[in-house]
Amino acid sequence: MTIDISNGIEEGDILIKVITCNTTSITLLTEKKFAGKVIQPDVKATRALAEHGLALSIRITTGDTSHHILLDTGGLNGTFMKNCENLKVNLDDVEKIVLSHGHFDHFGGLMDLIPKLKEGTEIYINPVCFEQNQVVQTAEGVEIPVEELGPNLRKLEKEGKVLRSAKLPTLNKDQIFALANQHNIKIIEINKPEKLYNGVITSGEIEIFDDDEVTKGMYLAKSRKELEKHTFRDETSLYVNVKDKGLVVLTGCAHTGLMNTIKHGQKLTGIKKIYAIIGGLHKEYESDENIEKSVQFVENLNPEVTCGMHCTGFRFNTVMMRHPSHTLGIVGTEFHL
Repeated sequence: MTIDISNGIEEGDILIKVITCNTTSITLLTEKKFAGKVIQPDVKATRALAEHGLALSIRITTGDTSHHILLDTGGLNGTFMKNCENLKVNLDDVEKIVLSHGHFDHFGGLMDLIPKLKEGTEIYINPVCFEQNQVVQTAEGVEIPVEELGPNLRKLEKEGKVLRSAKLPTLNKDQIFALANQHNIKIIEINKPEKLYNGVITSGEIEIFDDDEVTKGMYLAKSRKELEKHTFRDETSLYVNVKDKGLVVLTGCAHTGLMNTIKHGQKLTGIKKIYAIIGGLHKEYESDENIEKSVQFVENLNPEVTCGMHCTGFRFNTVMMRHPSHTLGIVGTEFHL
């Protein structure tokens, strides 16, 4: 399947702003090397709040026409709404919201947001987002067949073979639909790519080219004692084609893998050139070898902007600093692309 977004968006017509992220700062300097493409918030972040979560505002302005998209709504602490106010992000003109996946640090602000939206606003959610999620992390070097995990979870924890097991807060489908219906908001359950505007598409279900890239140690609870390996069929990214520049790849966590996500976008659009990579890249638990492999992959693509935040981790960012595209993203960071 391919989707034609070859008639892309003019350079300079896209503004991406980080609304919620793990870090806030008023001392991070704007780097001159980006010539205005990446601007740090400075004192604008004085009242901004940080949390474990991510939310991006994407505004596309062409002449007198403007479109406003949100990717995710941050975590459960009410940070998203507070930061929208502090950073002067207008929610009245939001047209579409895309949920990157079903984890609480990405859907956390949705219930507070829905009553603030204008009627007819569309929310795109992969149906798998509503399924119960459970985190199971095995000890380093320990592999346990999935059919043995559920019935023996407590025993395996006592033996030190499972480091942690926790059920995560879930996105309640009945509550979300009831609230959306009350405010005439349209929820679109979809797992296929969708063209949102000229030059902008959702990824749909991301193809896995390399199994080793998928986040390890996470399982879907099918029942109390039955677990299924989580391959993140709910993960959704955004791809934006900027004329003569290439694809902007926007991710929530990239649980399916950074390289898989980029390759999927290239295959889906037929556009090989990558202009920018922005979002959570989930490299915190990766080995040095896998981080080096990912960084080399990005270096070969040679984008103009690479910004891994939220769950990306210090080690990936440290290694990625050797490429001129690297920058840090915090609450209030703006990308003018």
